[in-house]
Amino acid sequence: MLVRRMSLEELARATGLPVPVLQYLADVGYIHPFPQLPAAEFDELRRIRRLIDDLGVATDTVDLILHMRRRMLAMQREIARLRAELAYRRAFDGVNTWVDADWYE
Repeated sequence: MLVRRMSLEELARATGLPVPVLQYLADVGYIHPFPQLPAAEFDELRRIRRLIDDLGVATDTVDLILHMRRRMLAMQREIARLRAELAYRRAFDGVNTWVDADWYE
């Protein structure tokens, strides 16, 4: 795992987030305590800064948006896994009885 070692102030300059916001994120356990910060969390902090500064999202809403993003990524991985499993089963199925269909409610 790639780990960046930097002070809270350096991290604030690198991500564009204020020191109190970074300290809060560390206190609630969203990011690892300083000075060790995995590269993935560093990217997540940049994403948080973009949500707050560029898109004007309220800070209390950021966690909800990031949670929904993580869930969406997990669902996309599951869809990819299921598609691969379906392709595997189709490849070894002697009879082509598979029907692709869309369901509408």
